[in-house]
Amino acid sequence: MNIKPEQLSNNLASGIKPIYFVFGAEILLVEQSLTLIKDFAKEQGFSERTRFDIDGNFSWDAIFGLIASPSLFAEKRIIECRLTTGKIGIKGSKALAELTEILPDDILLIISTGKLDIAQQKSKWFKALDKNGVTIQHWEVQSDQLVGWLLNQMRQLGLNQNNDVANAIAYATEGNLLAAMQEIQKLQIAYPDGNIAADQYLNQIDQQSQYSVFGLIDAALKGDSIKVNKIFNFLEDDASPPVIIISSLYREIKSLATMSIELKQNQKIDAIFNNHRVWQKRKPLVSNALKMHSYQKLQKLLLTLGRIDRSVKGMDNLNVYDELRSVVITLSGKNQWTQ
Repeated sequence: MNIKPEQLSNNLASGIKPIYFVFGAEILLVEQSLTLIKDFAKEQGFSERTRFDIDGNFSWDAIFGLIASPSLFAEKRIIECRLTTGKIGIKGSKALAELTEILPDDILLIISTGKLDIAQQKSKWFKALDKNGVTIQHWEVQSDQLVGWLLNQMRQLGLNQNNDVANAIAYATEGNLLAAMQEIQKLQIAYPDGNIAADQYLNQIDQQSQYSVFGLIDAALKGDSIKVNKIFNFLEDDASPPVIIISSLYREIKSLATMSIELKQNQKIDAIFNNHRVWQKRKPLVSNALKMHSYQKLQKLLLTLGRIDRSVKGMDNLNVYDELRSVVITLSGKNQWTQ
């Protein structure tokens, strides 16, 4: 039986099932569901737990032997199987399918793995788990869903929801859910009553990003080419990986290009900012950049970033740091050679 992640709590409350299978690309989301299942199982008396990390060479006899031997303390037991890959082989597929059929009542089987392709979701072992247990698939949180996800996590941890704070975290963590969750947990510690001092927190993020890729981009959007050069020199001296600068710039310029098209379609700027979740403190920067650059100019910058990325991978011959500096200086509204 397949259920959505948000249905898991109600599913557990209606009675624990013998098998739970959780999978998906976002490790944090998978872990959250696993924690929920194990905490509930513990309340139901499943106090003994054995974990197996399983790959294509795993000997399944260890699990069958554990099932055959009774618990020393006559307790309900959890067998947790972490599949390191969805490719568990013919023997693994047969063993897992058999396991779902012979599971005794005092054992809860919890299985988890990462992202599975369509072929793996049509496998014999996958169908056996879905038939005899509960399957929960976690999809990746898309960029347009991230702020909503963050607000929901803030609410669950007892924090007052704040759109500007959520947008700032989304921007600063570039969609990395684990890093974003760590930021929210820091807020929970800093503001135990749940009332976030938003201005204070946003200023703190500003200070932290001064000499980061984010500070570099914000200086460029502001049109401050002197500061852009200063931060870029710092990043280059610090040997910041070019791929991080490339991906951050690409994301920002791609968003600007899309907003530029929407402006040409006579959409209102406030509506555009809302749709792209531009947080309040960055609106003047983004607005300034949209005035400085046409859609065509932004597209040229994206094409240049593509060539730089290929050069990093050895597929082109540009000087990576020189070309990156040129892109970010151009984004600031200046020509590199007039600096």
